[in-house]
Amino acid sequence: MLRVDPDPQHPTGKAICVKARAAPELVAHSDRLTTPLRRTRPKGDDDPGWKPITWDEALGIAGERLAAAGPKATAFAVATPSGTAIADSFAWIHRLAHYWGSPNMVFATENCNWHRDFTPRLTWGNSLGTPDFEHTGCIVLWGSNPAVSWLAQAERIRAAQRRGARLVVIDPRQGGLANSADLWLPVRPGTDAVLALGLIHLLLENGDADLAFLRSCSDAFDPAPSGDTTVLECLEQAAAGWTPDRVEAQTGVDVPRLRQAADLLATARPISLITWTGTCQQENATATTRAINILYALTGSLGQRGGNRWFPRPKINDVAAFDAAAMRRDTLGLAERPLGPPARGWITSRDLFRTIVTGQPYPIRALLAFGSNFLVSKPATRHTEEALAKLDFFIQTELFVTPTARWADLLLPAASCWEREGLQAGFMIGEQAEAHLQLRPALVAPPGEAWPDTRIVFELAKVLGLAERFFGGDPEAGLEHVLAPSGLDAAALRACPRGLASPHLSAEPPVPRITLWSDALVDIGAPGLPSPVSTQPDPLHPFVLTCGKTVPYCHSQFRQLAGLRRRQPRPEAELAPDVATARGVASGDAIVIKTQCGEMHCHAVLNARLAAGTVWSHYGWWDALRPINYNACMDGERFDSVAGSNALRGVPCDVLLRAPGDGRRAE
Repeated sequence: MLRVDPDPQHPTGKAICVKARAAPELVAHSDRLTTPLRRTRPKGDDDPGWKPITWDEALGIAGERLAAAGPKATAFAVATPSGTAIADSFAWIHRLAHYWGSPNMVFATENCNWHRDFTPRLTWGNSLGTPDFEHTGCIVLWGSNPAVSWLAQAERIRAAQRRGARLVVIDPRQGGLANSADLWLPVRPGTDAVLALGLIHLLLENGDADLAFLRSCSDAFDPAPSGDTTVLECLEQAAAGWTPDRVEAQTGVDVPRLRQAADLLATARPISLITWTGTCQQENATATTRAINILYALTGSLGQRGGNRWFPRPKINDVAAFDAAAMRRDTLGLAERPLGPPARGWITSRDLFRTIVTGQPYPIRALLAFGSNFLVSKPATRHTEEALAKLDFFIQTELFVTPTARWADLLLPAASCWEREGLQAGFMIGEQAEAHLQLRPALVAPPGEAWPDTRIVFELAKVLGLAERFFGGDPEAGLEHVLAPSGLDAAALRACPRGLASPHLSAEPPVPRITLWSDALVDIGAPGLPSPVSTQPDPLHPFVLTCGKTVPYCHSQFRQLAGLRRRQPRPEAELAPDVATARGVASGDAIVIKTQCGEMHCHAVLNARLAAGTVWSHYGWWDALRPINYNACMDGERFDSVAGSNALRGVPCDVLLRAPGDGRRAE
């Protein structure tokens, strides 16, 4: 492979990011795993004593050891599909877990897509949907920066701006599309729920809610549980306390900007809404999402032309087999979070590691992980390394040896996205793109004996006695089954590598019933209407820490690549001017960020376009000799009570200049 170029004829192909341009370096990297490896030395040793073995040997060991542990005592783990080739095998990995009978899969959904795809169901029974960029009047980007994380979406937003659509960006940091926005609201990290309630208050107070839409599509005019008022009146009362002055005091968004945002939401309809990790990685993530969703419902844009819609998508067979998950009652965290990810068998690493160490509520002895790197990508818990050391058997598939992979008993080499086929049904940026079906071709062969994750899954299924559930152990037969309802087969898609419009599409659903008041939340002891969490100032940690993606890297990936490393050679933290002044820090200074749970060493960059009092840090870095891991100073015991989302943003912190004689190697 020499280079990767964009394909403007593909729905998402007008631009590619620097990570894609680094593909030749990734596929040829000398540190890639190329053969199965077996540990020969005790866990915890600096050298695992990796011994190369054949795939037959690896699969034989895996089948024997997983069968010895048994389904209930075996947990699965999957890296977030965002930015990884795991997305191509996601359904098959779930099928393996479900038919094997494991009730537990660690998946980063609580910190990634849960509050986009599932929490909105508490308000309107469906996901957030896809913005109708071609017809929208105003786009609201709330805690999302597509210019860094989703270039195809950013391109659609810019096209909408060129034809006259307005853009409102709500983010502590003015970056990416916020630089061309009609309005940027520099919200203090962790106060998004307050801001949403303040905007709800203004829409209702000014008479700008779409009452006709609410009357026909919601419970707004139904009697409230108290019986003496309506749900909408209850919402008015709940939001009335969030006056512009009070909202400014808590969020840092000044009253004129707040009123301008409310005016755009009232006059620039239909509204499209995009929100993602910026609002979900908070201790109050469910209430925050609910407040934002209710605000959006008041605009009358949901399901409308120019609003967020559920466009028809290619019909394919779902092979994840969630209906086969008979052991769901045993899923860790289900009793505590019945409306959260455990309802689908998705658990947190915190719950997994605690169970491995304590043996309660039942023992877990084995872990089968596809691409997960807990030690860097998840917040610190006191059980992490103890749990990895205690596991009887741990299989990890990976591209490279990672901090987590060093604890594995079997380390299996995986193909990258450039070295395997991948099926994508719908591309989530518009009506035409959602109808697109593509079987992405492999551009080069995997290095050595690396296999695509799907092949690994099918081979594991055979040694676990599940071949019949996996189409005789034949991935090609499985692919044809997936495609059967679409009207296209694998041969047709391979003949057109950029994909085709599917002739058989799902129907766009009608506007769902909107429930401003959530009985489901009340049933678990949560408020029926969203309420922010009150926090007390911490005099020892007077500033607010948050984080975000940067262009060169995806989570903890790709720092092995020299071309990307040159673009961003070290971890940095951007400081608002008031933070830098208070601590005497200048750009380039070596600093220590301290939280209640630990510290992170990095270098400072001053940024005048940050919300006051904010520290915006890189994450995903790791080094055995340096404390540069953002997640290591997060509190794994602070999380949203409904979904388990970790408090990775809005964290109290302090900033200190690093002493010259620190004694640890400088970056």
